[in-house]
Amino acid sequence: MQLHRAFAIDLGLPEDYFAPMFDKPMSTLRLLRYPPQIADAQPGQIGAGAHTDYGNVTILAVDGVAGLEVQTRDGRWMPAPCIEGAFVCNIGDCLMRWSNDIYVSTPHRVTNAAGRERYSAAFFLDPNPEAEVACLSTCQSPDRPPRYAPISGADYLKSRLDATYVHRAVTD
Repeated sequence: MQLHRAFAIDLGLPEDYFAPMFDKPMSTLRLLRYPPQIADAQPGQIGAGAHTDYGNVTILAVDGVAGLEVQTRDGRWMPAPCIEGAFVCNIGDCLMRWSNDIYVSTPHRVTNAAGRERYSAAFFLDPNPEAEVACLSTCQSPDRPPRYAPISGADYLKSRLDATYVHRAVTD
């Protein structure tokens, strides 16, 4: 929530602006294990393929084994540094939507060429289910109209999960 206070200030809003939209947030903690990559692996064969995170912010703790790569705006992939005792913080697509693309989520992927297992813990923070995710007043103008229609936090997350897991069986 401290990060959201900073986001609000940066976006010209009262620092507690996001507080009522995150008092009962949807959040997920994923514990991830990446086995060592085989010697002749193709790009993306082992690890996590290129993606952006769905929610507002992701806080990632890693074990010091390199492997996270981020994509620059010109399309190049570069390794994210492993800084002991630091967390990786990713802006997610939901905050990008709220900020009308002022904040942009960064595509990232994971490989593991370290020769040993790699572990990370990812905390994904999404707004309250009923929170309206709509372009913030400070992020729009006549020259910069809202790029996304308003949607509830729950409907937004569901739309992203449904698109990701389209292969799953749906039963009534």
